[in-house]
Formats: sequence, C-alpha cells, structure tokens
Amino acid sequence: MIICITLLLGACAAMPGKGAAGAAAASRDHEIEDVTRIPQRFAELAEAAEARLAIGERCRGELLDEFRRNFFMPWTATGYLSDPDKSRQFMQQEARGKWFGVNKRRIEARLLQELLENCDLEHFPSRNQLAIAVAPGHLRGLPTPIPFYEQANSAPFDMLAYPQVKLNEPLRVLHVSRDGAWFFVETVYSNGWLEARDVAFIDRAFAQRWMQAPHLAITKDYTLVPDGSGAASFRAKIGTILPLAEEGDGWWEVSVASAGEGGQAKNLDVRITAAVAARFPLEFEKRNIALIGDQLLGQPYGWGELYDLRDCSALLRDFFLPFGIWLPRTSSDQIASLPRRQEIAKLAAPEKEELIRSKAIPFLSLLYKRGHIMLYVGLDQQGRPLLFHDAWSIRVRGEGEEKKQIIGFSAITTMEPGKELGLVPGTSLLERVTQLGTLTKRCRQNLE
Repeated sequence: MIICITLLLGACAAMPGKGAAGAAAASRDHEIEDVTRIPQRFAELAEAAEARLAIGERCRGELLDEFRRNFFMPWTATGYLSDPDKSRQFMQQEARGKWFGVNKRRIEARLLQELLENCDLEHFPSRNQLAIAVAPGHLRGLPTPIPFYEQANSAPFDMLAYPQVKLNEPLRVLHVSRDGAWFFVETVYSNGWLEARDVAFIDRAFAQRWMQAPHLAITKDYTLVPDGSGAASFRAKIGTILPLAEEGDGWWEVSVASAGEGGQAKNLDVRITAAVAARFPLEFEKRNIALIGDQLLGQPYGWGELYDLRDCSALLRDFFLPFGIWLPRTSSDQIASLPRRQEIAKLAAPEKEELIRSKAIPFLSLLYKRGHIMLYVGLDQQGRPLLFHDAWSIRVRGEGEEKKQIIGFSAITTMEPGKELGLVPGTSLLERVTQLGTLTKRCRQNLE
C-alpha cells in the first residue's frame, strides 16, 4: 500500500448515522471551503448526469459477466491466483523490517523472528482448498493483529493492514500458520493472513450451489446479518453479496455460511428486512447512485479498512459492487483495469481540466494520481470538475514553513481542495493527476 505524502486520499469508511447529513456536520471541523460550498449530496449530480448514466444492454451484460468471473475466481481458478514465491519473499522482507509498535517503540527482533517462524515458510504453500469467510476479517501481512508502523508517529498507517474481506466472500486457503491460528488465503484482488476462526472450508458442490443461486446485494451500510445459530450477528458493508433463498412480505431470506464440525462450512438461511438489500445487480441509474453514494459521504478515513472503515480504493470498490461492476482493490490496479485510459501527466493544469470536462463521464470515469483513486461526478456551477474521494490531509503554507492540514473524511470536492488555505505549489490534485479512464471502455463495443 502506498501513502501519498502530498495528499493522502483514501476513501473513508461508512459509520452508522453519518452519510450526507454527517458530511455537513463534519465540515465544521475542517477548514476547507469545498465541503461547505459544494452540496454534499449525490442526487443533484446524478440528476444532472442522467442522460449519460445509461449503460447499453450488451455492455451491461459484459460488465456483469466480468464481475461474476472475478468475484468467484477463488473457487473456479485451476491454479494459484498469486505467485507463492513472491508471497514468501514478501513475508521474509516484512519480518526483517524496522518497525514501531503501538507504544511508539521499536518492535523487538525477537518478536519478528517468532512471527516469521510461525509463518512456517519452509512448507509454504501447504494447501490449496476452497473456502469462505464466515465473518468480515482483515488480511494481514504477517500472522498477527499487532500494528506495524514505519515511524513512531505513523499511526494510523499500519503497514501490515491489507484489505478487508466481506462476510461470506469466496476464498482459497494456501497455508496454515504453525500454531494453527491463521490461514494464508487468496482473494482475486489480494492475499494475506486471516484468523482461522473467520474461515470455513467448502467443497465444489457448495461452491456450485452458491454461484448458481440468485443473489442479493446489501445496500444499507453496516447491516446486521444473523449468523444463523442465534449466537451473533455480523456487520455487513454495502456491496456484501449473499445468495437469495426466498422472498417474503417485507423480508429476504438469504444463505449464510458458518463454520461447522472440522472447520467445514455449513449453509444456514436467515432473514433480513427488505429495506437493507436489493436484488443483485442494482440498475445503474440516478436513484440507486444516490442511495449508495450518499451513505458513503462524510465517513471518517480508514487506512487499509482498519476498524471496519475504508480507504480510497475500498470506497470506490464498495460503491460499484452493488451494481455488479468489478474493480480490483488498490488504486493502481483499479486504474490499470481500464483499457484505453488517457495519460494526462504532461498536460498543463488548464489543459487537464478541459480534457476532463470534455471526456470524463459522471460516475463512470476514474481519475488517478500516484497512490490515490477518485470518481468524477460532474461539474460545479462554475464548470469545475468535481470528485468523490477521501482526503486525509493537504499541504499548506504556514508562517515560514509547510504544514499539514488534516481533513480526514470522504467528500465531494473540486480538484483543488483547500486552495483558499494556500496550498503548497505543485500539490493540488489538478497538478498531480496522471490518468483518466472510464469503466465502460472495458466493453467490446467501446474497444472497436
């Protein structure tokens, strides 16, 4: 994961009860003009873009097929999804690093050696088993929940924090730690260590049933989904995908997997209210865009999805998941997934702005700068491009020195957030954006 030193923009997590109204309240704590001047609502922007939101039936089918291939790939691929040798080398490299802990002191070499030994890399990879996440869990670079920081004051940037996997997400288990408490798993977008208690094994018959079933997408962030045993419920984020078993008056019955005897998954059916989910995929139209987007606005920054939050690529991935539009997990992978993207790094700022105005499609075009991804959502009243993203901080000119202005929540901004505070020259998004790409360019008809 890359921390952008100039402007740390990682999409923030959805906390219950915030959303668009929360963005207005949060803006009082942050001295940037954009979040007070620009309405922090998706409805008006989606209304203005309505004519450009339509995705042709053929293209829509291609995007949905691509989504299903990727989402279920841990269950359908015949080989490893990542290079085991590179994974082994990366774990060795992390265990040799110089890290700081939560007490702001160096993590002892003894602890690092113990973690490396627990990885049991002499036998890596030792398994190749289909599995499923029976609880939301965080992938880790080493088998430990302890955060590793590059500097004593680097919190919250835990460098062992990899993406979060969603409830009942397809997995493949490649290895088990020596103490048996962790599994090294693959998803199609990342890999890492998950606590064994959050994983259950499945067979191909189980996988086939789940892949062939109709599905629901969770559309209310942090929906409580029962575990089926009556013992607990899990918070399911927007974009969690679950098989649909039955529909009733005001409720859905969905299938959930939980760990049974010997770590094998068992299928249980539970009910959730109709208002928290919709048949997958949602239609990509203005009301649904506002439904999903407004919940993701004004949410606090969450590096690597720690604390059940989101970073920049997680924000966009979760925004598009209910619509059946696939995005990888990191900002660089997301922009790289778009064919025929435009390289705009060498353009002057006014030329970039004009190109974005003329070529970008609201809610379908992504803008990238090193370490950060943004969604273009239209123009403000002055004709300036607007972006949906999360700002951690900006660099502004203080009295004789540069200083960091913390922002720390997801918002709709211009490409020069904080300009009125005196940005350090060369640090605005407009100056640093390097690529523009559009999701519908993936469709064959748009490649001809």
